[in-house]
Amino acid sequence: MLRPKKSKEYIPVVAEELSIPDKLVEDVINYYWQEVRKSLSSMKHSRIHISNLGDFVVKHWKLDEEIKFLEKWEESNRQKGLQQMTARFKTVENLLNLKAVKEVMKEEGQRKDFIKLHKKRTNVIKK
Repeated sequence: MLRPKKSKEYIPVVAEELSIPDKLVEDVINYYWQEVRKSLSSMKHSRIHISNLGDFVVKHWKLDEEIKFLEKWEESNRQKGLQQMTARFKTVENLLNLKAVKEVMKEEGQRKDFIKLHKKRTNVIKK
């Protein structure tokens, strides 16, 4: 039976193959996955592709739910004191990011619709 390998098992092999310190290989791997996690959680893009793993796509209904939730939270906490200012700024930032992603998804949908329409028209003309 095959046993899956962990990244720690590859570090010495890659370091030896490239003639670089183990610590450098480990730092590069950690940095890469840190950036992947940051990209996935930041909600600044509607689609993120990770090689050999696949595409991660924002679901439009989850996006709408989260926008409604943050707008409601923002409205209810608007009157509270300064101790909530940092939380409010983070919420506003998240809300802006989500709305930007929604706009990108809308534009992408319009582009897809245009392509479909263009294909239909060219298929009708060819017949």
